[in-house]
Amino acid sequence: MSRRLAPDEQALWALVAATVKPLHPHQPVETPPGPAPVLPPKVDRHRVGAVKARAAPSPLPSAARPPSETLDSSWDNRITSGKLTPDIVIDLHGLRREQARHLLYSRVADAEARGLRVILVITGKGHNPGPSPADLMEGRPTRGAIRADLPRWLGEDGLSSRIAAVRRAHPRHGGSGAAYLILKRKRG
Repeated sequence: MSRRLAPDEQALWALVAATVKPLHPHQPVETPPGPAPVLPPKVDRHRVGAVKARAAPSPLPSAARPPSETLDSSWDNRITSGKLTPDIVIDLHGLRREQARHLLYSRVADAEARGLRVILVITGKGHNPGPSPADLMEGRPTRGAIRADLPRWLGEDGLSSRIAAVRRAHPRHGGSGAAYLILKRKRG
C-alpha cells in the first residue's frame, strides 16, 4: 500500500503536474478537486476492548471522457494495437472539399444501412510546398484542407447522430492522415 502525500508534497506535485503536456490533447480530461480524505481517528491498540475503525469508502472515479465519446477498453485496445479491421474504407484523399463531403455523407449512410460499424476515412496529411500570399491573406488552410474540415463535417447533424466515436487511425492504416469512425449500434 502506498503512503499518502503530505500537504507540501501535494503542492509540489500540483506544480509539476501543471507543466506536463497531455499525450492526447484532443481528449481533455478534467478532474474536479475532490474533498480532502477523511482519516479515521487513531485507535489505541493496547487498550482493552478497542474497536477497529473502518476506513471510509473511496469515492468512485469520474469518467475520463464524456459518454458520447466512450468506447469500452476492448475497442481502444484493438485500435491502439492495430488489430482493428475496418469494415469499409472511404478515401477522400485528392478530392475537392465538396466532393469529399458528399462522398463521406453517402458512404456513412450506406455503411449504416448495411449494418457496418468501423469505417476508415483517409484524408491524407495534405501537401503544400508553401502557402501563397493569397492563402495567407484570406485565412485559407495551407495544409490538409479535407483533414482540417473532417471534424466539422462529423459534427454536423447528418453525421453526428450516427457516430459513436472518432479515433485517429493506427499508423498501418494511415496514422494522422486517417481516422476511424465507429458507428452507433442499431437498436431494435
